[in-house]
Amino acid sequence: MSEKTFLTIDELIDKIKSKNISIKDENDVRNILETNNYYFIMGYKFAFKNIDGTYKDNTSFEDIYSLYIFDKMLKLIILDPILEIEQKLKTIYTNNYSYRYGFKVNDILDHNNYDLSNNYLNDTLSNLDKQLNDFGNKNKAVMFYRNNHSFIPLWVYMKILSFGMIRDMFYISKNNDKDYMKNKLTNENISSSEVANMLRLLVRVRNICCHDDILLSFVDDKLGIKTTKYHNEFKLKKDINGNVIQGKKDLFAILIVIKCFLNKDKFTILINNLVMLIEEYDKEIGSLNKKQLLSIMHLPEKIEKLKDL
Repeated sequence: MSEKTFLTIDELIDKIKSKNISIKDENDVRNILETNNYYFIMGYKFAFKNIDGTYKDNTSFEDIYSLYIFDKMLKLIILDPILEIEQKLKTIYTNNYSYRYGFKVNDILDHNNYDLSNNYLNDTLSNLDKQLNDFGNKNKAVMFYRNNHSFIPLWVYMKILSFGMIRDMFYISKNNDKDYMKNKLTNENISSSEVANMLRLLVRVRNICCHDDILLSFVDDKLGIKTTKYHNEFKLKKDINGNVIQGKKDLFAILIVIKCFLNKDKFTILINNLVMLIEEYDKEIGSLNKKQLLSIMHLPEKIEKLKDL
């Protein structure tokens, strides 16, 4: 295995050419590489490779870059509703917990206010205590309360707690609390445990969007969501036993989860923006056709139908 070394922009351009990838305009590519990470861009090369690992004929660096830009736009479209769902969950959780158990640190960390039979209770509260201490010392709102009041309430601490932390706090909640929050969070006929599973998927995608990882080909590595009524409205891939496998742990699954938690008008905007992005790539930007792009994204045809279901 060759040793990795730092490469200048000129050396990166030579490296691109050595891979049998064409460059349409070397000056444009040089400008791109001055402000965009070469290794981030080349993470999208998988879409332009043959089964044997060679690049497809006439593949250009600009083709790969255009898919990289497409994914950046996709992440902006997907992140906005996820952030709204995060705030919705945080508000519902804060209101319920504060009313039932209190809103001071001792209340928040009291094991008796959660499901004592949950195997993840101790680890979750330990992580919660760590976030309260580590992040609280860096947040202006928390520091203001610490310096001007005798305690910091839960609704202020919510500014520093991660989406993943709130999801875990939901998961270790007592059953009646989870049911109450579930009914405030969604009108769908799904169990509290499935809500927790869906939230886990949203947390994963939120982190992908915020850390600029690859989203368009996303497939989760854990158990996916259960089959919903929305899956049955599309022609989806199935396994040899006839079980639906598409839309369980991929981007289509994310759209279904968002639909369960977002109001209809805002979900319509999301789907419209997604369809417009795909159409623009297909007609004006990318070298992949719409069918190829949808396949990479694990999305069915006529995805716009989802907003009307």
